[in-house]
Order: sequence, then C-alpha cells, then structure tokens
Amino acid sequence: MGVRRLKSYIENKTGILRDLHFRDSRLIIDGCNVYKTLYIKNDLDQEHGGDYDAFEDLITIFFTNLKDCDIRPYVVLDGGGHHTDKKFETTLKRDQDKGKTANELSSGNKGECFPLLIKNVFMQTLDKLKVPLVQCIDDADMEIAALAKQWKCPVLSNDSDFYIFDLKEGILPFEHFLWKAVLNKKGNEKYILTKHYKVERLCASFNNMNKALLPVFACLLGNDYTNLQNIDRWERHSNGAGKFARIEGLLSWLSKSQSQNQAIYRVLELIRDRKKKDKVCEELLEGVKEYEITGGSLVQFFDSKTPTACTGPLQALPEWTVKQLNEGKMGSFLINIMVLNRIKMLPQVEDFNRPSSNDTSRTIRQVLYGLILLGEQQTADKHVLAAQASTETDKCYVTEFDREGLHLASSKVEAVRTKVKEGLQLKTLCEESHHIRLQVFQDVLGVPTVTLENIPPNLILVVFVTHFWLVNAQPQPKRRHLWSLLLGMVHGRFSCNTQRVWNSDIESKLKSQERIPLNPEAAHLYSQWQSCLWWALCLNRLLCLPLPEPECARLYSGTLVHRVVQEFKSGIRPESMLVRDSKAEHLFLLLNDAILSLVDEDVMKTYSDQRYKNWSTYELSSSFEDPKYEYPEDCNGEEVNREEIEAKGHDANKNECFPYPIRTRHKAKERNSKYPCKKFERGCFEYIS
Repeated sequence: MGVRRLKSYIENKTGILRDLHFRDSRLIIDGCNVYKTLYIKNDLDQEHGGDYDAFEDLITIFFTNLKDCDIRPYVVLDGGGHHTDKKFETTLKRDQDKGKTANELSSGNKGECFPLLIKNVFMQTLDKLKVPLVQCIDDADMEIAALAKQWKCPVLSNDSDFYIFDLKEGILPFEHFLWKAVLNKKGNEKYILTKHYKVERLCASFNNMNKALLPVFACLLGNDYTNLQNIDRWERHSNGAGKFARIEGLLSWLSKSQSQNQAIYRVLELIRDRKKKDKVCEELLEGVKEYEITGGSLVQFFDSKTPTACTGPLQALPEWTVKQLNEGKMGSFLINIMVLNRIKMLPQVEDFNRPSSNDTSRTIRQVLYGLILLGEQQTADKHVLAAQASTETDKCYVTEFDREGLHLASSKVEAVRTKVKEGLQLKTLCEESHHIRLQVFQDVLGVPTVTLENIPPNLILVVFVTHFWLVNAQPQPKRRHLWSLLLGMVHGRFSCNTQRVWNSDIESKLKSQERIPLNPEAAHLYSQWQSCLWWALCLNRLLCLPLPEPECARLYSGTLVHRVVQEFKSGIRPESMLVRDSKAEHLFLLLNDAILSLVDEDVMKTYSDQRYKNWSTYELSSSFEDPKYEYPEDCNGEEVNREEIEAKGHDANKNECFPYPIRTRHKAKERNSKYPCKKFERGCFEYIS
C-alpha cells in the first residue's frame, strides 16, 4: 500500500518526523488503514476467525481517549473499485498474497489475515459512539487529502501516499500515534504524544526541492498506480550506499529540476525507444494527477449529510443507494458488482484442502446480484458485458475472484431472480413494503413456515443464517460445532454485564491464555458460517433492513468458540457449562430450539439429543429486555409500519422478545439436475433462460 519503502525511509531519516503534543483539533482518520492497523498491532486473534468483542473494546478505548484530549475525529472509509480499473492489477496481486498468508496461518505459521467482520464491527462501534463517518464511493485518499486541506487539520494514517500530498497540517503516522497513553499538560489539559510529518521537511533535506516534484518521485519509485521503477538505476545518484540509496538517489536527481514538467522531460530523455517513451509519458502524467488535490465533497456531507456526487458509470447508482453507501449502511460491494460486474472474495483461515468457504454462501450472492443487475436501471454497457460473458445473451453474470486450492481464480456466477415478486429492481427496492423485503430475505435463506417465539429481535437474522449454514455447509457441522457457536453468541450477549454465564470450573479453562491448536474442520466450518453471515448482512442492507441488524461484535469470539469445541470433544455437556437456570442457559435453549425448528426431519435427527427432553424451553416474556431496540427503518429513514408488523403477529409493546412470524414461499425441495448439490435446491430461484 502506498509508495514503496518510503515509510521506512521517513522513519529512519533524522529530522523529518518531529514530536507533537496533539490535542484540541479536528483529525481526519484514514478509516480502513487505521482499523486494520488497530487489529493487527494489538495481537488480536486471526487464526480462529477473529475476536470481535475484544476489537470492539479496543475501538471504544481509542475514540474515548481522543475525546478526552478534545480531538474531534472524522472517519473516512474507502469505497468500491474505480470504474477505470486503475488499481486492479495491484489489488489482484495483493489478494493472491493474502490467500497465501491465510494458508500459512492455517498451517500454524505466522502471518496476517483480517477476520471477515472487522469492518462491520468498526462501523457499528463508531455508530454507537456517535463518531462521524463517511464511506466514499471510490478510493478515499483524494477525498481525505481534500478534506484535510479544506479544514486545515492533519490526517491519521500509515499509508505512505499521504507523505506525497501537500497538506498544510501534515500527517500523523498512526504507528507513532501513542493513543493508549493520554498525558496531562499544565492545567489538566490532556494530549496524545505523536510524530508529525510535513512535506517541507523532506524537501528541505534535498536542497529545498520543489514540492510539486514529489508526485513524480512517487511514480518513479513505484506505487499502487504506476510501475515505472525500472527506468534508471537511481542508486548511482546517491552519495552513499545502503538500503535507501535508491530513494535518496532519485530525490537527489529530481531536486535538480525546477518544475514538474521539467522533471518529466528529463525522465523521458532517459528512454530511447519511442513507443516506450510515449507509454511512460502517459503513465507519468496520469500518475501525477493522483496527487493533485482537487474538489472534495466531504465537507458538505459532514455538514448536512448531502450525498457525494457520482461521475461516469457511477451515475447509474440510484440516489437512495448513494446515501446508504456514504453513511456506511451499505457495503461497497454494490459498486463493484454494478459498475464492474466483479467481486473479490475475502480470504479466511480455513482448510485449504477443501473448496473455498465462500462456496457455501453462493446462492445468497446470486440473488443479491440479481437484485442489483436484473432491472430497468441496468445500462446498455451492462448488457454488452453480460453478452460477452456468455453466448446466452439473456443471462447476466458476475465475475468472482476466489481461491481454488492455493491459487486465485475467477469464475462466472449467474445472477438470479426470486419468485417472491416479479419485477424487483434496485432503483425502487427501497419503496417495496417491509413484508415483501422480508419475504425475499427468508426465501433466499430457505426458511420454512414457522413462528419463532421469544427470540431477541437482533438475533433473528443470525438464527436464519445458522439454519442455512447447517443445511449447506460441507462437511456437515456436528452438534459440538452448533453448540459451540451458540454458546459463543450467549457469551457475547451477557459478557458485557454483571450476569454470570459460565460455571466457575469451566470459566477458568475458557479464559486460559494457552494457545489453541487450529482444528482444520472447525476452522473451515466457522469460516463458512462467517461467509454466510457476511453476505446475509449485505443482502439485509440491500433490502433496507427487513430484519434488525445484529451486533457483530457479540456474535463470534474465535478463541472462545474453538476452546468450547475442545471441551465438547473431551465429553463435557452444555448443561454443565452454563450457570443452571440462568438467562444464559435459557437463551442457549431458545436459540438451539429455534434453529432446529427450521430444518427438515433428516437434519433434525443429526442434532437432536434425547437428554435434552427434560431440559425444557422456557417462557421468557421479559428475560432479554433491550430498551434500545427500535423497529427497523426503511431506506428513506421511515419507521416501518407498526400496524403491518402487528398484523403479522408482532407485539408492538414488546420491544425485546416478540414472536417473529416466518411466512415464505418456501416449497418442498426438489433436486435440480443442473445443480444437484443441496445449496442449489432453493425453490426461490428462477434461473433466467
């Protein structure tokens, strides 16, 4: 990410980074860079699928410390890929490397692999803390730089691209931002000690070179946009040797130019081949533009929530989706699917001898693709792309990049419709009734007709996803995998209050700091569950939240869940783990019964246990009170019709545990000769032919 080796050079060059007592200021935060750095640098779990509760706690402390120092943060997140594909080759190679790293972790070696839901946890936590956030439509770097320039405040990031932008208040490298140690000045004013960077200091150390030459330097050294680093042996212009001779040699050579145009002319003089010279000139001119701070629409968004303007093919995005995207209420996957007809699957730590864990969630994605692409809003260009993808020109496909074994491969995945209602399309999806949107979601997850009693509203979606996972996961989850997953959810729900969850003898084992060897089967199954959950969350948001969104930080703690699996393998039973007759025990039983009530008889036999006949289900009219629960809003910010909910069996006076009616068009399963696998048996799919 960023300009090659520049970050290391800046840190080792005396006088460029200077100490700063930072307080009482606006701060623009490079959101994607910061949340990933927060997770990795604090040694949170990567092997077992992530410890999201610990990550939520870390985020909360970080922003609380900023507030204590009167620092006013504004978080800016990246959006989808640019329609010009200018970084596609770079990101594709990076994705290949991420897959290899995930495999290293699965083999017990060291590496970095971000758990699937960390962005969801980050955004949900910021929403709780009321921290201003915007998700860009495109790459965020230019918008961050423009906002920092307009507001005259620094940027917090580890991305070395920001060492090139000419920002008045400079950069605070996150690696040197000592946020855990809030210090006191005289008068009890609190501050955070950090390092501070400004382009003037870098230029001053090279004969006060023109700041406008730094973009040329970035392009020639190599970044995410250009590949021009082999034009010359820049080391020969350095006064010394060492690992930074190339950087110093290039800066010394450039410092002899008076302007950007003169520097580019001098570069082209080094190339004899005419065709190569023309190509380098074009690439240089385009690369330099990436650092020219222009426009910027985020001030207007933060001031009045005005959606950012879209240009080019992005203008095809319906207005309501742009608003949702900017507010972080919809994933940036929408842009990649609609504009590029492409999506890259995120790698997970799993069993690499088996097919990708993302295979399990494919049917969810197919309907999501259909809702985005199969409608009147589709542009002529999209039809051309679809026609190129297949000889059957009336079908539409999305190219998915995912692993096959240890290698990244692409495949065409067909977008499909749901039979819930004819003519559903992205442009008007937000205007559909809550009932229709809920039916679409239920059909995709294959939920049969049943009523779930007393399940907390924000766990309904998780119950549906877990049912879908039980039916479709390969290998089929065992009881211990289901029970461990549910116990993790129970722990997440009650761990933040004073109620005890575990019996004292088991609690000490679960809190052990001893490393857990990775169980490949469990890791693969839980990676499949997270993939199903992630895409179900995307679908739920695309459908304007027909179901309340669960708190992702409270759903899964990888180290805990894997420890519980170990305990079950040793012969321990769930009833001996939880405090007897507690709310935790009651919730476990309710979730277990609710999920099993959705599966067919064959699957039910696999998970039912005669010893639980006397461990009865409880009536919990007020066991899980959650006064913060509100009815879901539609995409226009309107609360869904309470009368409509009540007519379907909801109790409007129970904000916590109302019965949730499940009405779908689910039909008896039939084998499909084209797709004999269970995960393609959904009666809700109508393949376009």
